[in-house]
Amino acid sequence: MTAIAQQVEDAFRLEALPPELPLRRDLRPCPNLLAVFDDVHNHVYANDGLLKEKIFHEVVELLLLKLVDEQGDPEGEVRFGITARELEQMRSGSAPAFESRIDGLFGEVRARYSELLPDNRRVGLRPATLAYVVAALQRYDLSATPGDAKGQAFQAFVYANQRGDRGEYFTPEPIVRLAVNLVDPRPGETVLDPACGSAGLLVQTIRHVCQSHAFSREQQEQFVRKHVRGMEFNPDVARSAGVRLTFEGGEGHEIQCVDSLRAGLESEGTFDVVVTNPPFGSKGKVTDRELLARYDLGHKWRETDGALVRTRELNPQTPEVLFLELCLRLLKPGGRLAIVLPDGFLQNASTRYIRAWLRQHGVVRAVISVGQEAFVPYGTGIKTSVLIVERVSATSRRGPVFMARFKRIGYDVKGRPVYARDGSGLRVTDESGAPVVDDEGDGIAETYQAWARSSSPPSQEPSCFSVAPEDLNSRLDVEHYLPEDRVLLASLGTSAARPLATLCDFVTQGDRFRKTGEEIRYIALSDIDARTLQVVSTEVIAASDAPSRATYRLRAGDIITATSGASTGTARHVTALITEEEDGCICSNGFAVLRNVRGIDPLFLLAFMRTPVFLRQVRRQLTGHAIPAISLEDLGGVLVPIPSEESQQEIAEHVAALLELRREALVRSHDAVNETTRVLERLGRLERR
Repeated sequence: MTAIAQQVEDAFRLEALPPELPLRRDLRPCPNLLAVFDDVHNHVYANDGLLKEKIFHEVVELLLLKLVDEQGDPEGEVRFGITARELEQMRSGSAPAFESRIDGLFGEVRARYSELLPDNRRVGLRPATLAYVVAALQRYDLSATPGDAKGQAFQAFVYANQRGDRGEYFTPEPIVRLAVNLVDPRPGETVLDPACGSAGLLVQTIRHVCQSHAFSREQQEQFVRKHVRGMEFNPDVARSAGVRLTFEGGEGHEIQCVDSLRAGLESEGTFDVVVTNPPFGSKGKVTDRELLARYDLGHKWRETDGALVRTRELNPQTPEVLFLELCLRLLKPGGRLAIVLPDGFLQNASTRYIRAWLRQHGVVRAVISVGQEAFVPYGTGIKTSVLIVERVSATSRRGPVFMARFKRIGYDVKGRPVYARDGSGLRVTDESGAPVVDDEGDGIAETYQAWARSSSPPSQEPSCFSVAPEDLNSRLDVEHYLPEDRVLLASLGTSAARPLATLCDFVTQGDRFRKTGEEIRYIALSDIDARTLQVVSTEVIAASDAPSRATYRLRAGDIITATSGASTGTARHVTALITEEEDGCICSNGFAVLRNVRGIDPLFLLAFMRTPVFLRQVRRQLTGHAIPAISLEDLGGVLVPIPSEESQQEIAEHVAALLELRREALVRSHDAVNETTRVLERLGRLERR
């Protein structure tokens, strides 16, 4: 037996090869296409020694051959196949009929899909490896394989082989479905994804339209060829997207391999729907002045007379910012955009100009907050939201904004399925007895569509609610507008509550201890006991060794409270009173320092800053998710109810008692340690005797 034949025979852990080529009508959907892809990839890697990029090219092209073959006469034999006799011929080193058949199929595909196959391209795998790949796929009908399974396999295969370092993170299936269901593409509408990746959002669009309107296969093909378009910068990923759309009825030209930031504006005002998840968190900024000049958001913006105005000065910009502008400009007036964006776009003060531009040119219809773990299995922990925006038209009317929190996404941070459970904790199953994945995305989309069709707002539940235009400020993040928090603010607004900034001064000037070179006592966030409202430890360090965050000199009577960190605004939020013992300490700039408290009992204020009323107000003002933080301006706006002096005094006495107990505890702890030390010393003298 030749080495080639032995390689094939050893590798075929498949069923025995048939004596004849199978008929196309006998092909069956693949039950686990991802496993087949993995097996094929691993075999090619082990036996041909190709780099993963080369393997990717070869497998994608072979999938195209497989597709074309499946479209032949159902009663005819497959050409993408290999028989036991042809394997036998490989014992002599070649199987002419098999190789000729694949070469002929390759030529036919090259003529039919010239956009997807370069001229004069031939199969680059060794005959034995090619035989293995063909044998692994020949029994299956990939066209009839369910779309979800096919999509997951394509996406996983592309992710494993082609994810680059430009911020490309593939969109999880639940978010794909949510975005498409929210924007609701319809027959006759032209749909574009200008950063289409492996075409997941476009395939879901096809599925949504065709299933919603009971399209035939012929109608589906017409819809794909006339109304579905994608742009992708990476040529290899663009090719895989093109192949994927051919399985849905495309002709290979639906995907353009272009830099959409440059080429996309040529199609401004063309599309009815844009649905996309642009690259975000990408490295580097766009600095090309000619390109920046074409975008409003490629310029610097300044506040003038209370409004943000674009200047003539160009501003190097991250690609995702320009993508947002591109997507809205690609739409016809009245067209709809569904876009996945980092939450920083919606909440940070530094991105306020982006939201100002968005509101000038679009009408925000919905914002859906996606759980932070959603993208973790796909390579990033960036918190995102899905926005539905309508491009402004002559008939546009600004109304309430639908908001929802998409927490139950159907999988955990490791990508493992999470199943729905009933009130007894048992798994919920469908009619076939299979467990139901805990994914609330379809329900959110249904609620939104019902709300959009009616004039009545959705019930103000924690998961789905609406916000009236007059209640919107410069932020658009869902967590800033939770119904329970708005009820709280309304209640405080009708009471005698006052903004915190009117009751104290905030220390903003850092101490110059580094210039004096003195030794300092340093207080970090971890040095505070949130339960007892006190500093429990300090660190004595030289000025030269002090961390860069060491900033404020403290005085007895100051109140310090956290303004950054994962515990900010939670039950673990740290606040403390500075006593004579901590007078002169230096604290981290992760604290706000409240000084000169007036118009309220300081100990009552200290107690208030541990209550849910304070913490909820802090939490809704946080920005950033990796390191949540609240600005001094927003902290100063926290409303503090002012009870009667008698009530304040009563609470202050409780706090004073707490502080006294802590001092007594420290004394007793000190006495206990000293007494234990004396006992041990006496014991040591007795033992020496």
